[in-house]
Amino acid sequence: MMQECMVLHIWFLMLKTFISEFSENTYLISEKKETIIIDPGVKFDELNAYIKEYELDVKAILLTHGHVDHIFTLNECVNEFDCPLYIHENERDFLFDPNLNLSSTTYKRIVLSKKDKVITYKDKDIINMPYNNIKVLYTPGHTRGSSCFHYKHFLFSGDTIFSDGVGRTDLPTGSQKKLTDSIHKILNTLSNNTVIYPGHGTFTTVTTQKSSCYLYRR
Repeated sequence: MMQECMVLHIWFLMLKTFISEFSENTYLISEKKETIIIDPGVKFDELNAYIKEYELDVKAILLTHGHVDHIFTLNECVNEFDCPLYIHENERDFLFDPNLNLSSTTYKRIVLSKKDKVITYKDKDIINMPYNNIKVLYTPGHTRGSSCFHYKHFLFSGDTIFSDGVGRTDLPTGSQKKLTDSIHKILNTLSNNTVIYPGHGTFTTVTTQKSSCYLYRR
């Protein structure tokens, strides 16, 4: 069952978090009415109801990676909001392969129906949004195309780094060495007061992770 995790208001910025049945965090970033969805794993009816209630205009869907818990309602969102979908160039095939995206292990095999909506990004790309741009940090390790999104002083980290640990690397295309390098990249690139919103669990900060992340202290 979906739960409201957090609504954060900063001037006209609103950050909304939903928690899915996979305990995955789906984020909505809204400035005025323009909205971005990050990792649509939550039940579509509840997500859509919120968007309709507040009359939000979905401009894009951003994916940190292509696992089933992060793309569970991807087709529904693309069909309803008719917006572009962004994913790393090394992760694009996850959208069309239920074995890679792991949906073959669930009751819902996921294959993206609208290929023309896909836009691939790479490291350090800037995704242009109406009010503030989003910078891509390529952070492979959990999967070969895993990435984070740096927006203002927030980082949306997917399954790369959590408040209580880091992503697993024993799934297809995972790599412990690449994940270690990615953790160092995050913690050495971003300012200490950057707030990290992970794909699962509660938020953390770069400062906190520097003192607690075992992969960082090598």
